[in-house]
Amino acid sequence: MLDKAKENFESEVNKYARRNIIAKLEKQGIDHTQVDDSDFDSLLAAEIEILKSDSKKVGMGIGIGILISLVTGI
Repeated sequence: MLDKAKENFESEVNKYARRNIIAKLEKQGIDHTQVDDSDFDSLLAAEIEILKSDSKKVGMGIGIGILISLVTGI
């Protein structure tokens, strides 16, 4: 079950990262289909790392918030 959740997370992160890269390229007036596959893959890998880092920060923030709530009883 944990493996399935991890696969779903990875899949969604990849989809979201791909949409982000395409939107960023379009914003700059670049058609993503004209970008080299290797270059696009590099951009995609960098965007995935950014998203994973951000999700870890959000998760830690939520965890700390829950911990403070439990400790203070609020």
